[in-house]
Amino acid sequence: MKEYLGLVIFLLSLVRGYGQENWKKTGIKLPPTICYASSESHRSFIEPPAEYTAHLKSASLEKATILVTYKGFSKSAQQAFQKAVDIWSELIYSPVPIHVQANWVSLDENVLGSCGPADFYKNFNSTQIWDCYYPVALVEKMLGEEVNSSESFEIIGSFNKDFTNWYFGTDGNTPDDKYDFVSTVLHELTHGLGFSGFFYTNSGKGGYGADGLSASFDQYVINKTGQQLIDTKLFTNPSISLYQNLTSGWLEFNTSLVDGRLPRLYAPVTYDDGSSIYHLDESTYSEGSANSLMTPFTGMGEAIYDPGPNTLAIMYDMGWKTISIFHTPLKDIEFVTGSENFEAKIESDFDLDSTSLYLVYSTDNFVHADSVLLTPSATSTFFNAQANLTQIGTYQYYFSATDVKNRKFVLPSNAPSRYFSFKIGVDNEPPVLTHDPVKFLLTTNLSAPISVEATDNIGIQSVVLDYFVNGEPMKQITLQNDTNDIYTGILSFPEGSVADGDVVSYRILATDNSSNKNEGRLPDSGFFTFNVQGFQEPVERYVTNFDTPNTDFIGSDFTIETVSGFDSPALNSAHPYLSPNTDILEFNFTSVLKYPIVLKTGGKITYDEIVLVEPGDVGNNFGDPNFWDYVIIEGSKDGGTTWLPFEDGYDSNAQTAWVDLFNSSFSGNNSTAVPTKNLFVRHVTDLLANGNFSAGDTVQVRFRLFSDPYANGWGWIIDNLAIQDYKTASSPELLSSGEIEFFPNPATNQLNVTIQAKNDIKNMILKAYNSSGKLVYTQQYSVGSNRFQANIDVSNFIPGLYLFGLEPEKGKPVTRKILIR
Repeated sequence: MKEYLGLVIFLLSLVRGYGQENWKKTGIKLPPTICYASSESHRSFIEPPAEYTAHLKSASLEKATILVTYKGFSKSAQQAFQKAVDIWSELIYSPVPIHVQANWVSLDENVLGSCGPADFYKNFNSTQIWDCYYPVALVEKMLGEEVNSSESFEIIGSFNKDFTNWYFGTDGNTPDDKYDFVSTVLHELTHGLGFSGFFYTNSGKGGYGADGLSASFDQYVINKTGQQLIDTKLFTNPSISLYQNLTSGWLEFNTSLVDGRLPRLYAPVTYDDGSSIYHLDESTYSEGSANSLMTPFTGMGEAIYDPGPNTLAIMYDMGWKTISIFHTPLKDIEFVTGSENFEAKIESDFDLDSTSLYLVYSTDNFVHADSVLLTPSATSTFFNAQANLTQIGTYQYYFSATDVKNRKFVLPSNAPSRYFSFKIGVDNEPPVLTHDPVKFLLTTNLSAPISVEATDNIGIQSVVLDYFVNGEPMKQITLQNDTNDIYTGILSFPEGSVADGDVVSYRILATDNSSNKNEGRLPDSGFFTFNVQGFQEPVERYVTNFDTPNTDFIGSDFTIETVSGFDSPALNSAHPYLSPNTDILEFNFTSVLKYPIVLKTGGKITYDEIVLVEPGDVGNNFGDPNFWDYVIIEGSKDGGTTWLPFEDGYDSNAQTAWVDLFNSSFSGNNSTAVPTKNLFVRHVTDLLANGNFSAGDTVQVRFRLFSDPYANGWGWIIDNLAIQDYKTASSPELLSSGEIEFFPNPATNQLNVTIQAKNDIKNMILKAYNSSGKLVYTQQYSVGSNRFQANIDVSNFIPGLYLFGLEPEKGKPVTRKILIR
């Protein structure tokens, strides 16, 4: 078995259909490893390890739950795959299920399969090493919670359905001319669980990481003299010296969990992208060795059902055997009590060293520190320490725990550089409030949900909302503490108490638990205001090109105006739209059509649009955790109380020209790219297609832009809107301007044109005119699909400005001005 790991490491796009924590948006992906078939044959069988057998006999021992989604596998292939899954699930523990996507597909010749972690993440709570990437399954194990949602996969693997030499038996009796499928899967799952990393070589230099940071595996790689390869004091990244070490012929994994010699890694003098570093040394652990599963080459006839003691030590030291510490940070305290209780939950895969469990605290950022031994409470995993706190001031603290393998873990990670802190003394700090203000209230739904995040260093006593209508006397409602720091309530009005055009004003007040009863408020002064807005009578058709003054839309998030670079008015989100810069929070920007639509069979909504919102990760669909910002059109049958999509939400990935532009210019996490009118694409949606609505339904229609934390872009523009306008829908344009890309511009020797259209194109003519209007180039293409690419030789064109035009068999031509040098 030979594997290939591509060099390219690419940063994840910043995404999701709900609020997300910032660290979850700074992960990276690796291309999956590729497993090749070897022509050699070595008949042998290594049985599963003793730990596997022990776990099978004891239902009380903890194990991992590994759930596989099989796509295309035969029953015998699934049984063999499951055998490998069962072995690994008995050797590791995670409180979170590990989801594996297994694809039975056609791969290149001699490729057995490929597998790897779906994502890597850094700087999460409970990480062992700060500024270091961990595979997502291991992150979830260490945190004890889902990271990428229960519907996502932690490991993704593909296996070659066309390979003829598979042995799907689970008895280890693999024929001399076949490859053992159980062993292949066991090997690949090991990579998916984290036996992989970021080292690479390029142009005589060695390096690691797209952002200069390593993977968890890389942290333990040392050379023959014991030097850590990721120590930048010894080896610049990238550098010739790193290359020399990566091809030194001798590297080891520095684990404390083996007796005697450290695991030797495969580091041939000629760097092998598919095998170097992330395998055990072939000559040291030859066929038949207990450690041979993770060597780079496995021949026919080999059945290896044991990862081996060295591989287990590697996996365990990276974090599959760890200590997890959980703690709710202390709030500030107003008065000296003399003693304060600190509590932490500590879970360890190996036994804890009860003599080395400490609370460490300081008043001078650990220039000096005191420590108190943690003692177990009545609940076995909870530990307490009583610290003598005798003075007013600021205290810093962290927890430290050591297991019987003499491995030390701290919380927060990277302590004491990072630490918890609290103050003792009279509190003068008001609560901090975060709230997305109400934009409007519909006369058909006179209730507005209110959600406020209220945080305070002492704690919150109460959160209230004061409000009044049209200057009438003030009223008040009390918001309830839902979860953690979130307070919610409903601002509602009796039927007939407010009408279209009424103005509602409100503010939010939070009082803390301090002796001073400090008060925080939003807004800082004055009130938030919003209008009560009513609908018009239902219609069967609505059409507008926004060119004349238009008051047909409810809400202030979108405006009808002509923006810079465009020729006429359109419906616009803010440019750029905002994103919350706080974990978990989200913004929803909406615009609601005042005219309810009576839906008809065959009814469609059409409009021209440009969407420059943060794109989700490649391979993620609407609703997936890594599908970040999006736009969506929705309908409501109950006056705006509940909204259902006419179709799935989408983002800049919907069009190649959009996502390319979005990714072309950044300031921090935010795209600064600005579109031109050439990027408009015609959007057509069947209003009844997804089953949420039926003919005869009367629905409100709204446009919504969802924005999650920490990244944004230019936004959304909508023009030439037509709802159930059958004349427009029956003769749609075949090709939109934004579905075409000409590049580069300026061009020298070659001009490329690509099309990603929604409609199939049978035939097309490409023409070019010089600045005098003379036709200088024409070429006819037979396309037959919705995608097209052509490379045009312009080396013989006289330098100057040209007009290139694409003429499909139906609809208007699309033109671009191209400068040729």
